[in-house]
Amino acid sequence: MDSPSRFSEDRNGLQEETYRPRHLPSDLPKSLDDRQPVRDLGGETEIYDAWQGQSQFLTTPMTAKPLAFNLSLDDPVYDEEATHRIEDSDSRLVEMLAAQAAHREDEATAGDDDAIVADKLLPENEKKALLQKSLQMAASNGDAERVKKVLEGGAKSYIDVNAADDEGRAPIVYASCFGHEDVVLALIKAGADLDRKDRNQWTALMWAMTNRHKDIAKMLLDHGASSTIKSSTGRTAFDFPAPNSEISDFLHQSGYHIGDVGAEEDFYDNGFSQDKFEQEMEENEMRRRMMMESSMNLEVDLSSLGMDERPDSPEESEEQQDFVWDRCLNDQMFVFQESELGRILDIIITEMTPQRTPSQKPVPANILFLGARYAHYHASPDLLATLLISAMDKINSKVENHQWDMTVLAFWISNATLLLHYLKKDAGLVEATTEFQLQLVELINEIFILIIRDAERRMDKVLDVAILAHETIPFDDLEFVGEWKLFNKKKAQTPEPISYRPPPPNRRTQPSPRNVTSLLSSTLFVLDLYDIHSVITAQILAQLFYWIGAELFNHVLSTRTYLARTKAMQIRMNISVLEDWARTNNRIPEHYEKGSLSTSGEATVDAARKHFTPVIQLLQWLQCFSSLGEKQDVVGALEDTLTQIPRLGPQHLLYAVSNYRFEKGEKGLPKEARRHLTNLQADMKKRAQQLRQSRNRLSFRPDSEPRSSISGEDDISASGDQREEEEDPVSRSLLMDPAHMLQFSLPTTLDMRITYGAGYGGVNREREKKYIPTVPPEFLTKLDLSAGDRSLKAQHWSNGNDDD
Repeated sequence: MDSPSRFSEDRNGLQEETYRPRHLPSDLPKSLDDRQPVRDLGGETEIYDAWQGQSQFLTTPMTAKPLAFNLSLDDPVYDEEATHRIEDSDSRLVEMLAAQAAHREDEATAGDDDAIVADKLLPENEKKALLQKSLQMAASNGDAERVKKVLEGGAKSYIDVNAADDEGRAPIVYASCFGHEDVVLALIKAGADLDRKDRNQWTALMWAMTNRHKDIAKMLLDHGASSTIKSSTGRTAFDFPAPNSEISDFLHQSGYHIGDVGAEEDFYDNGFSQDKFEQEMEENEMRRRMMMESSMNLEVDLSSLGMDERPDSPEESEEQQDFVWDRCLNDQMFVFQESELGRILDIIITEMTPQRTPSQKPVPANILFLGARYAHYHASPDLLATLLISAMDKINSKVENHQWDMTVLAFWISNATLLLHYLKKDAGLVEATTEFQLQLVELINEIFILIIRDAERRMDKVLDVAILAHETIPFDDLEFVGEWKLFNKKKAQTPEPISYRPPPPNRRTQPSPRNVTSLLSSTLFVLDLYDIHSVITAQILAQLFYWIGAELFNHVLSTRTYLARTKAMQIRMNISVLEDWARTNNRIPEHYEKGSLSTSGEATVDAARKHFTPVIQLLQWLQCFSSLGEKQDVVGALEDTLTQIPRLGPQHLLYAVSNYRFEKGEKGLPKEARRHLTNLQADMKKRAQQLRQSRNRLSFRPDSEPRSSISGEDDISASGDQREEEEDPVSRSLLMDPAHMLQFSLPTTLDMRITYGAGYGGVNREREKKYIPTVPPEFLTKLDLSAGDRSLKAQHWSNGNDDD
């Protein structure tokens, strides 16, 4: 046992006891004023919040620390604690920007690097400090030439490429943070340490990831930068980019695996970040609203839109095997008996309701195609003919009974197009079903017309009041020449007080251009819902745009109320809403010509621009012709105006002027301009008569079809019947034909193979799996064909074939 006393021997040989203090523990109080240091019991615990879609860091409660103030300007302890508290990238970026600003200020006063090296009176340590600071400034400001000059010139011996500045950052960190790619490359060639950390424990790769400098990040990784180094918060460089972001996709394509290096895998966080969660929630809400709006606009049941249907699980699609198109395998056909054919067709056609899940939508096309394979390869031509003829009769009856149900029409035009693709792709059926393929083409064309007529019928109810009569800016105080307001003059109304409440129901329900765009959106939503080929969808929208443009053109030209400058302005503003819709919902058809790798079809926005051009040019003429009298050269100004409205003929311009509603004080069309238009009209009639005579001399061809009065492709003034009907105030040559159908073309075989397949190069395998002909098990149950019975039939046929 240790003793606190120790014996010493004096000069007389006597032992004297000396007392010394015992060594006490450091945490033991030595006086009443002493306090024990507070232990930091806190610690962050990462808990995943599934609702927010991100991790939450919860801190364990800890004992309060005593207050301690240090007013010293240089407190290294405070600096160290403050550094650890800066954990978000925004605060760190602010620090970096402040350091960069300081470097730019220092650069203005910096001297020449060569002069510093050549200065013999300057001490070596000052040379190193000045040149090192010069390198830091050049790297921070992106001066690649100066960085190369310092690293390769006479200052090379004074430079440490990995040395940190006063802020604790190396040149490679500054260059990576601010996206100076050339500087980063020069520093890498000079041997910079790519894993050098700053005082916040961030590496150059982390800064490049945070600021989305994908090229610098790839450069650092290619030269060996570590992706497993952790920051002060335990994150690695691959944890910085958000999932599915641009830099994440870029690094994935470059061969780097992103996202699971620094953090442990979380079951709930498997590919479900906050951004993706919010995006999916918004898409579901938008889809639900579109379903509700489409059901009201198109007058269909919500069940037809598949509100309560769930998408197929990915496990089911992965189990599908590759389909063999050049021969018929036992499990790639639908075996049936002729006595069961009527009941099968009733289930898949007559009693079939539109389905929208990936496995349910193509059921009729799949069963008919697989049944046709069995009948062609393993039965008889008579059974194949019976199957196809019976199916076509029932499909025609189904379509005829549901002419005004767009969901049924969209469902069957999708299945008919897919069945046509199947028959053309099968090596044996492509020649055995040529007549049935022609019938399918006629069916698709018929359904195409029915969809357009249904949409036109619905838009016709609101087109006039929503586009022509809707006033965005009211002009109630205007007075027109020849219109008296003695008895119906409105009393002066006091302006309504400003109110922040929503408008009353009667004002909210007033027709507006949104009524038309809502019907267009509902139509497009149903077309997309049932995977109608993009070539057909684009043509449906183009035909609707032509009809809207023709109807508006005819109404404006034949109704004197709309032949006014202010009314033309209102209508033009309303048409711009339709143009905005076309730009927002632009569809580019997947049409490829002559082996081209790029699409060549007419986009939706181009179709809208083309078919709205006649009515837009008419409105422009109504707004500008009264100002021609202010020009010195009236005829020259008129010619310039005619070049800007080429889709209008002289007859349209003269008729609009003759029936124009002039405002009080508004000038009319000058006489010389009217005379010039009259001469142009006479010349056009002569050319039309000569053209008619030349056509009569040609031999009559019975296969030629008569053209409509006005087409969407030709000039209005050059097309149509040129008969002059003076008795009719609006002759036929003035108006467009809204019932005219544009030329309809089906997707080519190449178009369908790309759309329903894996695309060029076979890269889209997931889309190809959607269009593999299969029969869902639930439909086999409806047909009372269990798995055992089906296997038995397949085995029975196989044995019979072997015996043959």
